Amino acid sequence: MVQLDDTDRQILLELQQDCKQTYAEIGDKVGLAAATVHARAKSLEKRGVIGRYGAHVDPRAIGLPVLAFVSIVVENGSSCVELSPLLEPFPEIEACHSVAGDVDLLLQVRTVTPEALENLLYRIKQVKGVARTRSSVVLTTRFEERPKVPPALE
Repeated sequence: MVQLDDTDRQILLELQQDCKQTYAEIGDKVGLAAATVHARAKSLEKRGVIGRYGAHVDPRAIGLPVLAFVSIVVENGSSCVELSPLLEPFPEIEACHSVAGDVDLLLQVRTVTPEALENLLYRIKQVKGVARTRSSVVLTTRFEERPKVPPALE
């Protein structure tokens, strides 16, 4: 784990909220000069805290309004390590997590329509190693993609 001070945490929060801010704008908020914010941001990148910068795309705006979570139980003799690469080619799958509990994998998927979700589930069930699936369709999202706030030093 990388050690972060309060200023690093403030800079990270600002960048997560709006990475298009200038270093001067962030500096005004955290009480530093733009050059100092720039140097700290570069240090956070080098230390692997900041992996990339990007744009948030609203899935509904690009025609992907159906969000679902799909739980997968793998067949005896199969493993998540073997199954996960077989799911990568499915563009509808946004995230694939190996989890503890009653199921082995948890997928976050987005589709155009409920019918497209049904088709995706059918295709997932055809993948070698999938024993069964269970799906939960999201009706409303109250919040997501919250900024990650590192714990304070003690």
